Amino acid sequence: MKMDTINVSVTPEQAEYVRRSTEHGFGNASEFFRDLLRERMQRETQEDLALLEQTGPAPAGPAPEEIEEILAVQRRVRKDVRARRA
Repeated sequence: MKMDTINVSVTPEQAEYVRRSTEHGFGNASEFFRDLLRERMQRETQEDLALLEQTGPAPAGPAPEEIEEILAVQRRVRKDVRARRA
């Protein structure tokens, strides 16, 4: 997979933390930051899903009576248009 390169500025303390982390479980700083990004993206996805679940089901469509009313209006309009063309 093609990778893009970006530069990140960190404090000396953060840089030391990254160095220690790469010595204990990550091969290099890139793997460390990719792992952080994956975790963040997964957390955001989970938060989005939780928000969607809180909103409840999607609103229902029109009731059968409303559909019949719309169809009746449509039939009248089409009848009027045909009458004008005749």
